[in-house]
Amino acid sequence: MEPHILIKNVRVVDTGGSFNGKKIDLRIKKGVITEIGTDLENKSALILDKKGSYISPGWMDGQAHFRDPGLELKEGLERGLHACAAGGFTDVAVLPSTTPPVDNKSAVSYLLTRGAEYNTPCDPHPLGCVSEGRQGKQLAELYDMSNAGAIGFYDDKPIDRVGLLKMALEYLSPSGDVVLSDANEEDLNPGASMHEGETSTALGLTGSPSESETIRLQRDIEILSYTGGRLHIPVVSTQGAVKLIKQAKKRGLAITASTTPHHLTFIDEDLLSFDGTFRVNPPLRSKSDRKALRTALAEGVINSVVSDHRPESIESHDVEFALSPNGISGIESVFAALHTACPDLDLARLVDSISNATRRIYQLPELHIELNAPAKITWFSPKQKFLSPEISGGVNNPWKNQELNGVVYGTINGERIHLNA
Repeated sequence: MEPHILIKNVRVVDTGGSFNGKKIDLRIKKGVITEIGTDLENKSALILDKKGSYISPGWMDGQAHFRDPGLELKEGLERGLHACAAGGFTDVAVLPSTTPPVDNKSAVSYLLTRGAEYNTPCDPHPLGCVSEGRQGKQLAELYDMSNAGAIGFYDDKPIDRVGLLKMALEYLSPSGDVVLSDANEEDLNPGASMHEGETSTALGLTGSPSESETIRLQRDIEILSYTGGRLHIPVVSTQGAVKLIKQAKKRGLAITASTTPHHLTFIDEDLLSFDGTFRVNPPLRSKSDRKALRTALAEGVINSVVSDHRPESIESHDVEFALSPNGISGIESVFAALHTACPDLDLARLVDSISNATRRIYQLPELHIELNAPAKITWFSPKQKFLSPEISGGVNNPWKNQELNGVVYGTINGERIHLNA
């Protein structure tokens, strides 16, 4: 018989939970929290004890791409879920832009079934496409996919057709399911490979102006105001977008937004070496944009932080900059990268931004550390130094071999457990 788990001398970070801020011992039996107190007896338990460590409700990543199905050689669902667990995530929203795309209930069921078979401590939650085949023309089977387990709907690109966004918001309004759409007016500067500014001019590259984000976001906010429903902006990158989202929330619109650790860390000047690792969509912006994102996260204008994990193989990544695909990997480094980028961010706010804030966006039940609750727990330390391990299949990890602040010790999801070395 497997021993039960006893976590010793840990500080709880759980906004809204009964034990927030308290130092406790916690016992887990058969995947359930059965005892919370101090100086709990061993009783043949698997003891987890690290000086100065913390626990929180299990973290959830709001969007990640595991290249499955279609390009499993770049990572695959199983390896991706192991990387999630190493990064402290008990749950992850899986992007639908695969080959074929997740635009029907069978594709949703496939991901859920495969995820359960792998038995990792991280549960996948499929996102379904808004449109059939991600073509942006006709609505996909939203109702069927929602019933099959899809938690939101996203073509993994902008919804160009006003009528399609209007129909999706109206159709999903009664259920409360959320529509995601990139805030990017791609036709403003076609072929852009980075932010438009002094650096793009110096490099001789076509840049995407900040207005490409704000113009589209203004349009989508007005559609939301007209139709109702719930809209989520997956990755915000500019100070102008932050201002628009703040204003929309004051108007009472049901809009939420995320950003990424890389947009909180890097800026357009990091592309001076023509390193394709830093080519992302939306692009890395200016110092003032980065500062605005950090402030917006602290204030809650930006609700959550997502990895936007997009692994690439050496064959696809080791090419000249002009041919580099958009995307950064590093889901196992999210906490440390975020804590290093925003060292002054309140720890409770930081943890919420990668856990229950994500669940609120997708209308999933919040988790809390309570007696008799299911054990979905992340065990970590914000004070220990961290070197990003190579667990993900992606070679495009900008934090590889960099020392960061913060480490994940383990991830517990019921009777499934992952402990980092």
